Order: sequence, then C-alpha cells, then structure tokens
Amino acid sequence: MIRLIDNLSQVLSAASINVSNTLENWYPYIEEAQETFIKPVLGIGLYEQLQDAMALDPVPPQDGTTTENLAKLLEMIRKPLALYALWLGADEFGVSVSSQGIQVIETQTHKTAPQYRVQNLKENWIRRANTSLDLVLKFLDEHREDYPAYICQDADLFLRNTTEFNSEVDIRESRRVFVALKPVIRSVERKYIRPTLSAELFDELKSALESNPELTSDQKALMELIRPALAHLTMARALVEISIDVLDWGIFDTAGNTFSNVSSKQGSNRERIAFMAEANQRDGEAELKALQQFLDETASETVYPLYFNSSRYAGKAKAEQRIEFLNKPDNSFFLV
Repeated sequence: MIRLIDNLSQVLSAASINVSNTLENWYPYIEEAQETFIKPVLGIGLYEQLQDAMALDPVPPQDGTTTENLAKLLEMIRKPLALYALWLGADEFGVSVSSQGIQVIETQTHKTAPQYRVQNLKENWIRRANTSLDLVLKFLDEHREDYPAYICQDADLFLRNTTEFNSEVDIRESRRVFVALKPVIRSVERKYIRPTLSAELFDELKSALESNPELTSDQKALMELIRPALAHLTMARALVEISIDVLDWGIFDTAGNTFSNVSSKQGSNRERIAFMAEANQRDGEAELKALQQFLDETASETVYPLYFNSSRYAGKAKAEQRIEFLNKPDNSFFLV
C-alpha cells in the first residue's frame, strides 16, 4: 500500500508528539486509518489518484485532474489521517508484548500517563480528526469540477447531499453523518417512498434525477414533498440504529469511557432518543400523508400519468380517507 503520509513532519503538523518518534512505528496505523476512514469517503477513484500522486513515478490522471489540485487535497487529507492514526495507535504504544506477558515501558524520566489522560487525548484526537475530515468533504463538495474522480456516489438518492438533508433535519452540516445515513436513506426510499409513489413514478423520478440537469416543475413539486418525509423517516430509524454496534459476538451500545474525569461527550439517554425517534417518525408519516394526498388530488392523464394509471391512485374523493397514514399513538403505518 502507498501511504499518503511519508514523513514525520506531516504528523507533527497535525498533532504535538515527541520528535523522537520514527514514522515506521506509525505505518500500521496510517495504513489502517487510510483504509478505514479515508478511502470510504473519498471513493476508490480519487483515493487511487492520491496514491498515484505519492508514487515515485506518478501517472497523471487521464480525467483532467491537475497535479496542483491533487497536491492541495493531499495536504488537507493528511491532518485527519494523522489524527486517526494517532487515535488507533495510542493504546499500543509504550506496551511491550513478549513471552513474559504484557508490560508497560517506563524510564526514569518518562512515566506512563494515567489512563484518564490517555482517554482524554484520544477523545481530542478523534474529535479533531472527524472535524478535519468534514472540512475535506466540504471542500470536495464545493470543488467537484476540480476532482472529476470524486463521483457523487449518492446521485441516485432523493436526498443527494448534506445540504439537502440538513435543510430538513439539522445534522450540523456534517458530511460524515450524511455518509453514515445513506444506507438508511436508501432503505426508507424502497420501503416507504416507492410504494407511496407507485413503482412506475418512483423509477421515472429516479431516472430524471440521474440523467437530467434540470427537473420539470411537476417533478420539483414532488421532490419538495418527498424530501422532508424521507429525512424525518430516516432520522427515526437512524436515532435508534446509529448508537449501537453490531458485532459478531453480540449487539452493544456504542462504546464509551468508564472514567468520571474523562472529558468527552456522553451518549444521549435512551428515553430522549426514543422521544426524538418517535417525533421524527410522526413528522415523516404526516409528510408522507401530504405527499400521497397531493398525488391523489393532482394526478391526471397529463400530470403524473404513471401514478394516475397505477393501482396506487385513489382519486380526489378518497384522497383524505386513505388509512395507511393514520397517526395512532400505539402504532405506525404500513403500505400494502
């Protein structure tokens, strides 16, 4: 693997560490950080271009990306990469693993930091790394024309980017949060939006989003109703799912520290999460009801004809009486 950090000064520019370090000690953690944190958000194409730019004999990209632009992105990406590597390696440094067991290394002038201080430092590293990576993704969103290999991997979604999602539900404009939400968005589209629109209208709208630079006025009106429903239903699912880890030995709450003097953000309590999830679910149901009613009252042979000629169409007279979206306190809706 070609590492995107090739000298210790690039690590030192991101965080204060002892200059007696050698970069070789950090290689395993740099490589893991690249694969775990950097590659998934950049996409394979742009990630490989950055690796080529680091090669001894770099091959210029054939898509028009300039060497100067790649160098600028490399400089930006090294900060979160270095911080993620420090976060990954912190627990293993200063520990000796041998046939005699696991020992902590100490000298007359250097003693191992208390565990709470190590945890505080790790908390600071991961927070700064996440913030730095969000800034990189914001930069790429604003300069897509300079990085053709950074393909919009969510172009097929009805909520295509952080800005669109944040306009409906506040996620603090975090690109990383949006990336984490994309599988949930895709699932909600299939399970709620598609049956609401009818398969035919859903597929037509998807094709229009992927192929046409400008939607028609009817399509825009539909998207104005789809996006808030999709965002709130996504959050209703994500609020419950995003705070757990599904591992091969069980399901656990996302790991947190056990030290009272560790400075970190604590996970919200279950009751508050449940209230937020329920509120988003009911908002989404109400917005989906409005979408369905709009289609039943508007569709005709010339306006949304695919919906008009589908089994989903109920007509103006029955639009308000449809029962799929009743907001009952003890259950949610389902579509048949």
